[in-house]
Amino acid sequence: MSWFTRNSLSVTEAAAALENGARLIDLRTAAEWKQARAVGAVHMPPQKLDHQIARLKGGAVLVICRSGSRSGRAAAALRRAGVDAKNVRGGLNSWQRHQLPTTRGGSRR
Repeated sequence: MSWFTRNSLSVTEAAAALENGARLIDLRTAAEWKQARAVGAVHMPPQKLDHQIARLKGGAVLVICRSGSRSGRAAAALRRAGVDAKNVRGGLNSWQRHQLPTTRGGSRR
């Protein structure tokens, strides 16, 4: 198993992890967030992650962005800070391709 696979999940694995209590953090911009997001995601722009580390410890945290690039870097930084974080490979693009539940609008949850 490669480092990348060990530290990331497919969107279908992520959806199953959410059903088992994992938290999903969406790093995209406010405009991207309003257009569409995974059901159950919490919006947390990357610049706010450092201030939320204590809150994110204790349980699985999944990190998602549009394509998986930003979230991959953020998940690695969170792991270095002691958070059990994994990247969602392919991001929301893949989430939508797999027709997993999404919502839209201005709500933060």
